[in-house]
Amino acid sequence: MKKFAALTLSLFLTMGTALADSPKDSPKETDAQPAKSTAAAKAAPAKTNAEIAAEMEELRQALQAQQEQLQLLKEELAKRDRQIEEAREAAASANSKATEATVKASEAAATSAEVKSTTTALGSSVANLATNSVVVANGAGSSAPASSAAGSAPASASGANPVAA
Repeated sequence: MKKFAALTLSLFLTMGTALADSPKDSPKETDAQPAKSTAAAKAAPAKTNAEIAAEMEELRQALQAQQEQLQLLKEELAKRDRQIEEAREAAASANSKATEATVKASEAAATSAEVKSTTTALGSSVANLATNSVVVANGAGSSAPASSAAGSAPASASGANPVAA
């Protein structure tokens, strides 16, 4: 981008001086009267030192103005480069945050699946425990006939609690 700006500016500077000196800008009378143009060309070198100095000063001022424009363009280019760099840094930061969020989401999904399988296994274990305690309660009631009259209410109550739970 810097090379392009420098090339464009140098092209304008070159073309400006070339167009200022081109014969297209001169009046068409010079073609009709060539003798008169040679006399005018001979009279042109008779400029005084003051006129030459004035022209030199004008050229210096024009060059200074162009250099100031060039400096402004360089500053604008540097500013744009900084903005582009800041935008790239912000994009990289956003990308890393998005990656972190994706990792956390994957971890959360894995944890959720693990909790779900643990919950299912726990439910299965509770159901097995309830079934086992009902079987144990029924087995204890038939093996002890003397305590069945006194213990049948607690056995059935304890058998009802695990099933309900």
